[in-house]
Amino acid sequence: MPPTEQRSPPSGGREVDGDVAVLRPLLNVSESTNKASLMPPPSSKQALKTSKTTRSPLLDRLAHAMIIVAIAIYIWAQVMFLSPSIQVAFMNAISPVWEVPLTPLPADAPLSAYGHYEMLRPTFFVLFNILPLLASLLLFEFVRDYNVHRHTARQLLAVSALLRRKPPRFPSIPGACWLAGFCYGELIFLGFLIGGNVVLFVYGWTNQRRFLPLPGNPYNLDTVLELSGIVFGYSCVFNMAFLFLPCTRHCAWMEIFNISYANGVKYHRWLGVLVVVTAVLHALPFYWLWGRQGVLAKNSLPCFDCQLDYGHVGYPTWFNVFGEISLLFLLALAATSIPWVRRRLFETFYYAHHLYIPAVVFAVMHDGDILWWLLPTLVLYLTSRAISRWNSLFPVQVLELTRLPEGLVKIVLARSSGGGFDVGQFVYLNVPAISKLQWHAFTISSSPRTSATSLTILAKSLGDWTEDLVEYAQLCRTKGELPVVYMDGYYGASLAGYDEHETVCLIGGGIGATPLFAILEDMTARLEASETALLPSQRVFFVLAIRELALLEEISPVLAKLKRLDPSGQRFSFHFNLTRMPGKQALDTAIDYDRLRGIRPMGWIANPEASAGLRMPPTPFVEPLRSRNVKILLYVAMLLPVTLLVLWLGFGGGVLMAYGTKTQFWPLQNFVVIAVLFVCPIVTYIVLFVERRRQSKRSNSVSNPLSVSHVASQNYSSIRPTSPPEEEEDVDTRLLTLRDLVHEYNVACGKRPDMEQIMREVHESHANRSLKASGMEKTVGVFISGPEALKTATDDAIAQLGAHDFDVHEEEFEL
Repeated sequence: MPPTEQRSPPSGGREVDGDVAVLRPLLNVSESTNKASLMPPPSSKQALKTSKTTRSPLLDRLAHAMIIVAIAIYIWAQVMFLSPSIQVAFMNAISPVWEVPLTPLPADAPLSAYGHYEMLRPTFFVLFNILPLLASLLLFEFVRDYNVHRHTARQLLAVSALLRRKPPRFPSIPGACWLAGFCYGELIFLGFLIGGNVVLFVYGWTNQRRFLPLPGNPYNLDTVLELSGIVFGYSCVFNMAFLFLPCTRHCAWMEIFNISYANGVKYHRWLGVLVVVTAVLHALPFYWLWGRQGVLAKNSLPCFDCQLDYGHVGYPTWFNVFGEISLLFLLALAATSIPWVRRRLFETFYYAHHLYIPAVVFAVMHDGDILWWLLPTLVLYLTSRAISRWNSLFPVQVLELTRLPEGLVKIVLARSSGGGFDVGQFVYLNVPAISKLQWHAFTISSSPRTSATSLTILAKSLGDWTEDLVEYAQLCRTKGELPVVYMDGYYGASLAGYDEHETVCLIGGGIGATPLFAILEDMTARLEASETALLPSQRVFFVLAIRELALLEEISPVLAKLKRLDPSGQRFSFHFNLTRMPGKQALDTAIDYDRLRGIRPMGWIANPEASAGLRMPPTPFVEPLRSRNVKILLYVAMLLPVTLLVLWLGFGGGVLMAYGTKTQFWPLQNFVVIAVLFVCPIVTYIVLFVERRRQSKRSNSVSNPLSVSHVASQNYSSIRPTSPPEEEEDVDTRLLTLRDLVHEYNVACGKRPDMEQIMREVHESHANRSLKASGMEKTVGVFISGPEALKTATDDAIAQLGAHDFDVHEEEFEL
C-alpha cells in the first residue's frame, strides 16, 4: 500500500457531500498538559541540537570518519573471509590463543590436543563484524542529530548527493536504457553484490581445493559439483549477512548517508533475491551429485530410526534435511514476495514474510556456524521490530478523523511535545477496528514547526484497508465513538536539507505529494518567524499534478499565506495541474472556510466510555528511546551479552553436547543458539518499560492548570501553520468556490504537467541567479514524490539538461 498523505487543520463538524468529521479534544488534559505544552520548551531533539553546537566540529568529523571505517571493516570481512589472508594467515596468528596446533597431529592424538579449534571462526566475526557494527551504532548516536550531521559532514552528504544522481542517457547504445532507472548509488550497490559474490566464490573455490578431492580421489565432475555446492552456500550466507540491514528501521548505516528507510527497502529486495538464488544453487549441485551416486533419497529424506552422532548416518541426513526445510521456507517467502502478490494480495505477502523466522532457524540448525554471519544484523533487526511492537501497546489520541470528498480522509494525531519528527518522515498506523495485525505507512504532511503537539496525515482510498478507513470515519461519527488508532514512528530520512539549495523544485503527484506539503508548510513557518536568514533568497518552484480538487482546497491556506508573504511572486512559483476535467458541480462547491480555520464542530460529543475496553487510555504519541544514553545502553545490552552467551554455548565443542562428548545433541545445540537471538526482544521490552516509567514520572510531576477546551482549541489552531487567529487574514475569503481557487492559481485542467518545459524554466532561473549566499549548494534541489510516470518524466527532463546541475531526492512508496 502506498503511504498516504496529510494535510491542513482539523475540519469542522458539518457534513460535506455526505462525508463527516470526527473531532475530539485531548484526553486527561488536566493531568498531562500545561502552559509548557502550549508553548513548549526545547524538545529533547532541540536540546540535543543545542548541546551539539557547542561540541568541536573536529570530533564530529572524526566520528563520521570512524563510522565509515567501521562499515568498511564489516564489508571487507564478509568479502575476504575465505581469502588466504584470513583462512591461513589470520587463523594461524590466533591459533596459539586458543591452543590450536599449527602442525598436523598423529591420528591417535586425543581430542584435547586439538585445542579450541571451534573458537577460531567466532573470533574473526567478533573482531571484524560484531565490534565494528556496534562501534558504528555508538558513534552514530554521537552525531545522530540531522542538523549537526549535515553541517559537520558536508563531504559525506555531498557524496550522498552524487550517489543519488542518475547516469547520462545513451539511447544510441543498445541495452543501455535499463541504466536510466538506477542512480549511481544503486548501481554501485548492485556492483558490490555481484562483485562480492564473484570474489567470494573465487576465494571459496581456492580455499576448498585445499581439501577436495580427498587424498586418493580423482578430480572429476563429482568434485566440481561438491565444490560448487559448498561455495554457493558461503555466497548465500554472505548475502544473508546484509539482508536485514536495509529493512531495519532507523538503520544507522542508511541514515548516515541520508537514505530513507522507504528507499532502502529496494536493497532488501535485491538481497532477498540473491539469498534465494544462491540457496537454490547451493542445493542443486548436491542433488545432482547424489543422483549420480545413487544416494539421492538416502541423503535428502529424513530418517527417524537413525542415530544422530557425528559418526553415524543420522548426522549427515538430518544436516541435509534441515537445510532443505530452510530452503522450502525461503522459496515460499520468495513466491509471495513477487510484485504481483505484493500489490494485489498484500496480506498474503505480509503474513508470509514472517516465514523468515523458520527459514533462519532451520538454516542455523543446518549449520551452526551460519549464526555468526547473521548475529549482528539479525539482533539489530529484532531490536527494531521489538520497538515497533512496543508502540502497538499504546493507542494514540486522535484529534481529528475527517472524511473528505473524493475518497480522502484526514487524521490529526496528538504527539508529545518532548520529541518530534523531521520534515519528510512517515509513520505506521494500525486501526484495530479494521485489522488488528495490519500496519500501513503514511507520510506526514505537516511540519513539526507548525505544532508542538500534533501531526497531520492525509490518506486516499486506494485499497481495501484505506477504503475501510474512510468508512470507519463515518462509523465513529454515527455511533459517537472515539477512533482507536495506534502509531509507530518516526521513520524515513529528513528532507530538512531543502534549505541547503538556493533553488528548490518540489514536484508532487496526487496523494503522494504529502511530503512536499510538509516542506511547503515548513517554509511558510520559517518565513513567518522572520527566519529569512535561514532561507536566503531561495527560489522555490512547486509543481503539483492531482485529480482531486479537495487536495487543492486543503493546501489553499498555505498557498494564500505564501502569496501574502511573497506578493510579487519573486520567490515562489506554482505550476498546478488537474489531470482530469472537473465537473461544473465540483467547481461550484463552496470552500469550507470553517474547516480550514480549524473551527470545532458543535452539537457532537464523543462517548467518554468508548475507550473503556482498551488496555491503555489514548495518549499523545511518544517516540520510544529518544535518549541517546538509553539507546547506547540498549545496543550494548543487546549485542555484547548475546555474543558472550553464544560464545559460551559453543565453547569446548558445545555446552549442550557435554563439550563434544554427546554429539547426538547437535540439533538441540544449534536450536538453542539461534533461539538466544530471538529472546533479544525481551531485553528490549525491559529497557522500553523502564524508560517509559521514568518518562511518566517526569510528566506526572508537572502541574496542569489549563482547561480541556483551552488545550483542545490550542491543538486545533496549531494543526496547520495556516490556522490563524480570526483577526488575521490567512485564508483568502475572496475566493468563494473551488472554481475561484482554480482560477486564482492558474490550474491547468485536463492535462499533465510538461516536465520538460518546467524543468527547463527551473534550470534557466537557477543559471541566471547569482549564487552569492555562502554555503549554499550550487545544484537545484529537486524533491519529487508521486507516481512513477511523473518521476520518469522528471528524470528524462533532467537528463537532457544535465544531471550534474540537480540534486534529486525521490520518495519511495513501495514498502
